[in-house]
Amino acid sequence: MNNDYLENQNKYRYGVCLRYKKDVYVYENTYHNTIANALSAMPFLKEDSPAEVKIAVHERGDLFKPSECNAFDEDAITHLLDESDEMIQFNYFPEAGLFDLKDEEIQELKKLINDFLDQKIDTTGYYKVGKFIEIITLTREQYTKYL
Repeated sequence: MNNDYLENQNKYRYGVCLRYKKDVYVYENTYHNTIANALSAMPFLKEDSPAEVKIAVHERGDLFKPSECNAFDEDAITHLLDESDEMIQFNYFPEAGLFDLKDEEIQELKKLINDFLDQKIDTTGYYKVGKFIEIITLTREQYTKYL
């Protein structure tokens, strides 16, 4: 095992592996910034105390950007505009169509919203999972140091 995974944890993301029949997968498909965080997300480790634990090691990727979740895509913006139009029509102006925007204007609004979110939401410490490196095995003696 490469000790760099243990000594320089700020370079990697860690996910505890579980085995189901022949398949190996990362618990809840969740990766953590440290081995300790990954192990603490496993509620049964202290109770079951297995002889060894396998951990998937990935490179730490770039910082997550709020715009990457695509919550404010063209469909979502169009839906919000349609709802606004319905509210104004129902309460004030029947068939007003005040919130009709052209496709280019919706694209511009999407960019404004996403740029605003990327600037205003602090994602320090929220890194994407990078390239898979390997699965390491920690013995009970090794992993209990992190619990």
